[in-house]
Amino acid sequence: MQKQLQQITANMQLEEHYHTLEKALLSLYFHKNCTTKSLAHTTDLPIPIVSAMKKEFAKQGWGKHSLTKKGQLAISQYFQLSGADNKLYLQLTTDDAFRTEWITQNISELNTIYDARPTADVTIDQAKCTVETALKRALLALDYTMLLNKRILCLGDDDFISISLAFLLKKIAPHSATKIVVLDIDRRVLDTISKIAKDYELPIKTDYYDVQEPLPKTYAQQFDCVYTDTPYTLIGAQLFLSRAINSLKPEAMRHVFFSYAKRSYLKQWELQQSLHAMGFVIDSIKYDINTYEGAQILGATSQLFVLQTTEQMIPYIPDQRNFTRLIYTGEVERKSVIYQCNQCKHSHTVGAGNQYTTITQLQSSGCPSCKNKKFSQIKRTVQKTQYQHALGHHILLELHDCDVALLNDVQKIKSIMCQAAYKAKATIVTEHFHHFSPYGVSGVVIIQESHLTIHTWPENGYAAIDVFTCNSKLALQEAVQYITEQFNAGNATQHYVYRGK
Repeated sequence: MQKQLQQITANMQLEEHYHTLEKALLSLYFHKNCTTKSLAHTTDLPIPIVSAMKKEFAKQGWGKHSLTKKGQLAISQYFQLSGADNKLYLQLTTDDAFRTEWITQNISELNTIYDARPTADVTIDQAKCTVETALKRALLALDYTMLLNKRILCLGDDDFISISLAFLLKKIAPHSATKIVVLDIDRRVLDTISKIAKDYELPIKTDYYDVQEPLPKTYAQQFDCVYTDTPYTLIGAQLFLSRAINSLKPEAMRHVFFSYAKRSYLKQWELQQSLHAMGFVIDSIKYDINTYEGAQILGATSQLFVLQTTEQMIPYIPDQRNFTRLIYTGEVERKSVIYQCNQCKHSHTVGAGNQYTTITQLQSSGCPSCKNKKFSQIKRTVQKTQYQHALGHHILLELHDCDVALLNDVQKIKSIMCQAAYKAKATIVTEHFHHFSPYGVSGVVIIQESHLTIHTWPENGYAAIDVFTCNSKLALQEAVQYITEQFNAGNATQHYVYRGK
């Protein structure tokens, strides 16, 4: 059936790929009858496109506004819906009040299982989410048609999202062909999940994997969606998401459900720049899902990004060799806190490299001198690794609707670029500019602090300019403003990139 859906997608020249057709067919199956308007709402497609889609379904003999027996059988077999709870599916996907009540009712059933989770290992940024959070995350797979007849990867799973996904799957479609794979560096987590999966007959496979190593070929391009709660560092998130890209099927409209600690606006901007560079579309950001047990560092919450893949996916970090940079918060930001015993007044340093890495461990053991378990914080320090500071600052300047004659004048362009370097208070080492026949100019100004480059397309009224420096004190914006004015650009945009960070 997948080939038929792919053919329909090709016939319709549908940018959304066959995943959208799956969503429409599931609606027809569970709702029994769907108007064109309601299907347009479900699939986020324009009504004329939905009408054309229904005609294609009819050509296959599946039905149009409602499914024929042939259509019902085909969809049931494709999604393995034998024994499915149609009523529960409908209620969970259409009734918010029921959904909230269902989560509440099922928390107690999962609590016993979740109590078996190993203690959180803060050295690898583990923080246990609540059972309610786990169920809410699992329901996202249902919302985005990523639960039935899919391959789901949980990349790092100390939250036991694999268990909540399998639990939901068993409630809705117990005979579904969905496979869930857990890859994790913590063998305690893997062993516990494996035992639970065996005891409850859940479709979960576990395997040891360190994301700093290349993704095993067995798991490359195999999955429809990925769940990951990454380290709280930007480089950690970039690495986990790069491995997620390697694991996903090479098709648009796959999904990544990505949990990440809330950060400042600047750090949020850096993260979203990385997501854009990798080819992700941010479908939505959920602020009301992720709650953690006793995670004071996070404020007990984090944000959850629903990311959608495109045909332009590029891993931020290549998969050919081991990744050697530090990725966990305790490695990148070496925190140490001095606590004073409230009873004997002895001081104890807590943090990486010390006897106690967390205050919880110190409280559990008690003061080494008097066994008291109450302490007061005296001093807190954070030492960041050097490479967290950007080595270079790079502005990519896009100039459209420029003075066409100027874009072909190599001498004037040379003059402008050299003057821009002076405006930035840079020191020019050398320069070289070349005029192409019949038109176009390329040039570079080498400065002691790095370089300025330009490439022009007079026939398009466009110039691509890079202003790059390893000296953060240079007046880059003054140089950019001068260049923009001199080229009389009608439309100018710039992208700021931190290099070597």
